[in-house]
Amino acid sequence: MKKEQSMKKEQSMKKELQCDLLVAGAGMSGMCAAIAAARKGLSVILINDRSVLGGNASSEIGVQISGSNHETHNTAIYGKETGIIEEIRLRLDYYRQYEGYGYHALLDSVFFDMIYNEKNIKLILNTVVETCDVENGSITKVYARHSVNNNVYEITALNYVDATGNGTLAYEAGAEFRKGREGKDEFGEFWAPEKADDYTMGHSIYFETADAGHEVAFKAPDYAYDITNMDFMKDIDKPENFRGLSCFGPHWAYEYGGQVDVLEDHDDVELELRKLLYGIWDYVKNSGKYPKARTRYLKRVFAKAGSRESRRFIGDYILTENDVENKVNFPDSVAIGGWPMDIHAPLGIYDSLPASNFVPVTGTYNIPFRCLYSKDIDNLMFAGRNISVTHIALGSTRVMGTCGALGQAVGTAAYLSKKYSESPRTIGKKHIKELQELLLNEDQAILHIKEKMPKAKAAATSVKEYQNVRFNAFMPLIRDYGLFFMADSKKVDSICVKVKAKENTVLTYKILSGTHPETYLPENLEMTHTAGLEAGFCGWITLPIGCPVGKDGKIYLVFEKNEAVEIATGEERVMGAITYRLHTKESHDRMNHDSIPLNEEKTGYLSCDHNYEEKSNILFRNIIPRQHVFDAKNVLNGYARPYGAPNLWLAKLDEPQTLIITPDVPADIRELSLTFDNRLDLDNKKKMPSTLAKEFEIAITHKDGVYRLSETENYKRMVRYELDWKEVSKIEITVNKTYGMEEVGIYAVNYR
Repeated sequence: MKKEQSMKKEQSMKKELQCDLLVAGAGMSGMCAAIAAARKGLSVILINDRSVLGGNASSEIGVQISGSNHETHNTAIYGKETGIIEEIRLRLDYYRQYEGYGYHALLDSVFFDMIYNEKNIKLILNTVVETCDVENGSITKVYARHSVNNNVYEITALNYVDATGNGTLAYEAGAEFRKGREGKDEFGEFWAPEKADDYTMGHSIYFETADAGHEVAFKAPDYAYDITNMDFMKDIDKPENFRGLSCFGPHWAYEYGGQVDVLEDHDDVELELRKLLYGIWDYVKNSGKYPKARTRYLKRVFAKAGSRESRRFIGDYILTENDVENKVNFPDSVAIGGWPMDIHAPLGIYDSLPASNFVPVTGTYNIPFRCLYSKDIDNLMFAGRNISVTHIALGSTRVMGTCGALGQAVGTAAYLSKKYSESPRTIGKKHIKELQELLLNEDQAILHIKEKMPKAKAAATSVKEYQNVRFNAFMPLIRDYGLFFMADSKKVDSICVKVKAKENTVLTYKILSGTHPETYLPENLEMTHTAGLEAGFCGWITLPIGCPVGKDGKIYLVFEKNEAVEIATGEERVMGAITYRLHTKESHDRMNHDSIPLNEEKTGYLSCDHNYEEKSNILFRNIIPRQHVFDAKNVLNGYARPYGAPNLWLAKLDEPQTLIITPDVPADIRELSLTFDNRLDLDNKKKMPSTLAKEFEIAITHKDGVYRLSETENYKRMVRYELDWKEVSKIEITVNKTYGMEEVGIYAVNYR
């Protein structure tokens, strides 16, 4: 009898499930993979080992979602990932407007919202992959156990995605992987160590503090370290080490674990981090060296450490430092990256080296699909920090914005795998063009590829003039400054800028050129000009340029240091025109993670940066020939982001503005998509993009009349409608309100 009861109990614990795609891990990569597949009609099971979603971005860990534009430091000014990951970020910003949300409650609300809104996703929380069956090089069944009710799920799928970070499913399937650092000799990576080793990047635990409004005391727990005389304290406040103590959290540089096995020794790593964290806060509160800490208290220590690196699984290709630096244009590109190769010191806080070596990535680069599936297991794909890359390349690909884009790529590939009954590898070989087109249609960013657009014409009620004339202040030329701007003509003859001269002087300015459309990167000096200024002059002057526009679609206008001259600036940063600092040997201090290295022999400069003049943008007007960079026709050119040109319609929103699309021949439309301007030059600003359309109306003229749509609370960059209208002769999009009420921008209008 007891045996029969035991058998019945065991049987009741098993749940057999089937789906098209199983996604293990619900961080940014797993969420985006599941959503992408579900939106293509696949049945998806998403399992997560925790009770909340988001991975490192979850309310348990608290890391913000960063990505390819390096929080606006990258010279690919408009290099942020789009697609599903940007939809998530915009939804976070949208709900953040409501004061009823604390930030971490907001994270949980939005992440669950994104998943529960997809009817094709079955979400199973608190469930860990235990093992799997593999036959003839394919996974046939996955076994996962719920940590609360002890249910064992036996899940069968056509394809599997490991988005667990640590590669839990891929490891159980026997897929080949690497841990640690490759030696310099294997791939010829400059930043690799001389010899291979087992070091990885470590973990960090975040904390938050708050102001009590009065002095508060703090008593550290008994297990906290007394850090007063610990060895790392002698270097703690050296700026170049990227480590410092303050009374504000979080602090990513309080890191540990790279010198041990971060998987085998996981609990020990987290304990060490807690000993450090409480000891550091004890020192900040009670050493007397941080007066601002007197009224602050430790509000929250996050529940779980954030992970940077463990296993990296091997695909048909391993992305390397050289691929990232050379921006290789892979034929199977499916996503972009752009974060610097942010390689953390393996000993973490105990390391004498800087906390991180920020190897700049001068622009964005493509990531090939061959890095996203297993070379051993036919129906297994990866997304996140476990993809097929070297340790050095992982420093760039591991951030969550990029991981989300990788998730969207594999989720979409799973759709094609089912459609053609082919493995991911075969999809990458036989159907890569279709995969890329599907990703572009869903607003995924892939460099160098245009989306297919309808044959139509575009017109608008108004177009913004390409100029920056709203004066704020004069900026002295105490260093070399550049006005880097996009142009749609083959040559620029002249431009007007506003200057002020203290004395009779000569203004020297240079023209440089570049070759990479996705970034602002001067590569060659083309010519040098001078302009005489009289003492007391204050006004607009015309500067002859007389130079062809570079292969990257830009002119790099650089003003040499002259302390007798001031140049007019404004707070507005006009789309396409960016103000830079440029550093010579004389002005160069030290490289930091904002600095972009330049070829000194070809440009005359060691480095450049643009973040320090975000609100001091050089004014300009009257570019000759006149530029039409914001024309309505841009919405049909196939680029839904700046790439050598702004590629959008931009208009002043002093009243409702209308964009009119007229098909060359009346078209039958099943689907209409609009891609709005979401300020790709901004990141983690915690507010809605000023140019994003909030209220708009659509009028579709077809053979039977006019069909009307409207939105009053839009927060999305891409808005998509399923329709069924015959012989459509006109589409009118009228924007009544944006979040900033100054400009409205639309990148693309597509229909099919």
